Amino acid sequence: VEGAASRTRRRRKASALASAMTASLCWARPKGGAWVLAERTESGDVILPDGRTLDTLETAAHNVSHTLNWDDPTCMDDLHEAPLLDLLRRRFQQGTIYTWAGPDVLLSVNPFRTIPRLYDLPDGWRRAATAAAERKSSSTPPHVFSVAERAWRSVLSAAGTPQALVCNGESGAGKTEACRQMLRFIAHASADCRAVSAAAGGAKEEASKLEDAVLNTTCVLEAFGNARTKHNHNSSRFGKLTCLGVTPHGKGGVVSSCSFRTLLLERSRVAGQAAGERSFHVFYWLLEARGLDPDSYAMLGGTARSPAPPAATEAADTIYAASEEEAEGEAAEGRPEMDAKLAGGAEGEAAESEAAPGDTIADDPIAGGTDDGEVKTEAGEAAPSSELAVVEAALAALGFSAADVAGVWSTLLGLLELGNVAFIAPGGEGDSVRSEGGGSSLVEEAAPLERAAEALGVPAAKLQKALTMRTHTALAGRGSSSQIPLSPSEAAEARDALTRHLYQHLFDFLVLRLNAHLAPPSSGGKGGEEARSLMLLDIVGFEDVGSNSLEQLLINYANELLQRLFNAHVFEREAALYKAEGIDDAAVSYTSNDAVLAVLSAAPYGLIPLLEEQGKLGERGSSAAFSLEVFRHHGRTRHVAKPRRLSAGEADGRVFVVSHFAGDISYDSRHFVEKNVEALHKDLHDLLPLLAGYAKVVLATTMPTAPPPRWGKKKTAGKKVPSATAKIRGSFGISSTFTSQANALLETLQSGTPHFVRCLKPNSAQTGGDFDSALVLAQLNSLGVLETVRIRREGFPVRTDFAEVWALGWAAVVRVTPQASRLSAKQRAEAVLQRLPRDMWKLGHTKAFLRDGALGLLEAELAAEKAGSATAIQALARRRRASSQATLLAEARAKEEEERRAAEAAAAEAAAVWEAARAAVAATRAAARVAAAVAPLA
Repeated sequence: VEGAASRTRRRRKASALASAMTASLCWARPKGGAWVLAERTESGDVILPDGRTLDTLETAAHNVSHTLNWDDPTCMDDLHEAPLLDLLRRRFQQGTIYTWAGPDVLLSVNPFRTIPRLYDLPDGWRRAATAAAERKSSSTPPHVFSVAERAWRSVLSAAGTPQALVCNGESGAGKTEACRQMLRFIAHASADCRAVSAAAGGAKEEASKLEDAVLNTTCVLEAFGNARTKHNHNSSRFGKLTCLGVTPHGKGGVVSSCSFRTLLLERSRVAGQAAGERSFHVFYWLLEARGLDPDSYAMLGGTARSPAPPAATEAADTIYAASEEEAEGEAAEGRPEMDAKLAGGAEGEAAESEAAPGDTIADDPIAGGTDDGEVKTEAGEAAPSSELAVVEAALAALGFSAADVAGVWSTLLGLLELGNVAFIAPGGEGDSVRSEGGGSSLVEEAAPLERAAEALGVPAAKLQKALTMRTHTALAGRGSSSQIPLSPSEAAEARDALTRHLYQHLFDFLVLRLNAHLAPPSSGGKGGEEARSLMLLDIVGFEDVGSNSLEQLLINYANELLQRLFNAHVFEREAALYKAEGIDDAAVSYTSNDAVLAVLSAAPYGLIPLLEEQGKLGERGSSAAFSLEVFRHHGRTRHVAKPRRLSAGEADGRVFVVSHFAGDISYDSRHFVEKNVEALHKDLHDLLPLLAGYAKVVLATTMPTAPPPRWGKKKTAGKKVPSATAKIRGSFGISSTFTSQANALLETLQSGTPHFVRCLKPNSAQTGGDFDSALVLAQLNSLGVLETVRIRREGFPVRTDFAEVWALGWAAVVRVTPQASRLSAKQRAEAVLQRLPRDMWKLGHTKAFLRDGALGLLEAELAAEKAGSATAIQALARRRRASSQATLLAEARAKEEEERRAAEAAAAEAAAVWEAARAAVAATRAAARVAAAVAPLA
């Protein structure tokens, strides 16, 4: 049996051979370039693939495992960013866009092209994936379907632990498409379970309606919440948490309910967009269906505020012409079931703020629905192909009547008309209408104002007055009020604020109606198994658009929270596992973002609390004062600093840099306070109860009771407290609302087991086939993927049961220690692992922990031992065979000699007989001669 010294010599020889095979190759990166595979000469020079030799090169080790096509790069030896990028690039060019990054993280690279059969759902696919997953979780093929299947299988397990699918990445990375396909897979799995169930008939039909409805909601929310941006044609401008209720059913499960929670809708996009971008899809589809030109509407980037054709509102009025009485009746008694379901407030209310983008792989804005991309109506018929018709069919399938749909369109057209209302200073030229109060702004064109007022069901004079005047109530004395005329710019700000406010309520109204339609029916007190939770989150990743404002700060705060969840799941649980297994010297170290979260949100001096404090100061608060407070409390910390250089348009003293987990991001604090406390002034707020038509239905749903203005204070006993009107006073702004929602979202996700889909954008041009390594590397860093790779590599990424280790090497141990089979499982595993260096493995209480590459080395060692044993056995057999042959030859030779000797003896005996005979004959002849000679003498 081979000894330890001999094994060490063989291992060194194998290592030297591997080093010799790869000594001429290395990874190299020129300054400002990407990693490439280069050749290292004997003199130490590095030659790039193009033949260049540079002095300033960053190099890294190359390993033969780097050239293989791994489904999970954490299986590589000596893994670092260079082979990871190369693997993603090679798979991307082959059309393989999904790659594991450990057992619970999937990397998805947007191909920006159609990949045939990528999302096919053939019969048996789910069963095959389930069988593979039951054998070993990492053996399932990397795909969003595999992630959805794992979560679906886990939520239906005996434990029934809630599951959370977290999908994030920057705009254009394919988050929306990934979420849509996972939701489609879950709906398919639910429908498949119902199809094979014993239940049939009506229950099956009702189930089909529910699953189709879950998919149709994607169509509606994308129409009202997605927009075209510079980075993506179908960018999701809000965060969305889809909460599915899953009930075990037969051998599987079914989706029994669905609800949505939205986060941070980018309502600022309603009033205006950046160059090269568009507003929400639904505006353009509505105008296209009405035969109207988007350029006629200033809200959509029209070059001039020319009045739109009267047909815009007339077409809506012919479909939906509800009076105030009809609207009141519909709000009060038209939907009793929905009102009962909506009791308890606006759980699905979105944050009043600007949002982060999301995105999709496909350029087609609406590709969801059924398996073939069509939206199904209640009757099961395919909807028309035009975008607005698809949305109308989806709304109809989701319980919206024709009057509801027409009312929504009428409200949207009214918002477009409201955006066309322009203002000029008194004395200006044009078809102007002077407002009440004398010196206030004038409405430049009366027609848009009248059409907007007609669509919203409010008198044009009252709408005009609310847009051009505001009431100021003094905070001191008796609280006297006065009318303050607004300048054209202030009137335009009031108009845009009202537009954003109404669109936000319309969006919230749709979410509430969808949730009400998808809610499970009342059980009527009957018992039944409680539905289990399966959540799916679609949210943008860390955002840096150059000139970042409050919107980016809030979305980056949300991503810091998600990174905290990622840390807790991947890193802290890793350390907790080591501790639970008794491996204290393998503590995991990682980059925690707790300090950044404290800088952003910890009271009283976090950035968000400081921003809220400025809002509470009313007219005394300002963005400039906020910036000063930021530097006063955080200027000497390592997480907040001044920029080294200012971009064009940035003012010194107002720009601060936050060291996020994803890197340093600068923020221009101008307008922070104004954006945070954005609210309708009192006159506009008082106008809302006067709205009629479908706008009143919307507000009656999203605002069941009319609360006091956010900037006012409740009356106290015996005292009248006047309200401030310019800004919020003594209340909370958008940032506080958003942080509350974001923290509630984090708590919801922490209640379940998360599964992460990290979406990557391969290039900024949105072209298929191009892979920008520097861009992808930055995203891998910001998403924490490289940190995950590092932690798994530095720790013990391979975990296996003692029994598996023993099954791998029992034969080698038994040869040395025949009584090893009587040892405990842990001792037997230790006997096998003794063949590896001690720092490559640890034994816990229940399993063995191995370093990266240790399992392969152990298999090589055992294979070498088996090979050595086989050689020894063959030699022994040959010796025995040779010995046996020699014995036979000796016996043959002895027999031959015996036979020879016997023959010689027989020959000698015959010769003696012959000689005796000859002697006898000779004697006879002699006697005869004597007798003959004597005879004559006788």
